[in-house]
Amino acid sequence: MSDRTPQKNQAPGTTSGGPAARLAELSQKAQEAQRTVSASAAEDRRKLSAAVADAKDKAAQSAVRLQASGQRAKANVAGTWNQVQTSWQEHVDSVREKLEERKAERDVKRLQNAADDAEEYAADAIDFAIAAVEEAEYATLDAVLARADADEAADAAK
Repeated sequence: MSDRTPQKNQAPGTTSGGPAARLAELSQKAQEAQRTVSASAAEDRRKLSAAVADAKDKAAQSAVRLQASGQRAKANVAGTWNQVQTSWQEHVDSVREKLEERKAERDVKRLQNAADDAEEYAADAIDFAIAAVEEAEYATLDAVLARADADEAADAAK
């Protein structure tokens, strides 16, 4: 195995790139997103538009990585997770398409509605992320327990 194999005398769940490390990376990404959003309030429209485009690109790259991860896990995991990923990506694509259509319109009322929709979408994305973090916490703790059980069984077999 690659960097997911625990090193001898290494605590379960703390493998390089293992679940605990990935959970820490998730926390770091969330903090980075918070800093970016907070800083964007003070930016002019040009810089804010650039920040939005950059965030969109990062999200698209993450979606590609998520799909690749889903493909790798397909052999090990039931199809439910792939359905969630596909459904979420379809939802993201649909919402982004609607948002892009509305951005093209310059009517004040429509722009206000588009802003409301964008805020609702952000809230939904945050709710989804919170649920994903909670699922990641469960999965990480379950992985740590499974590794501890495997290590204990290996020690007992010696």
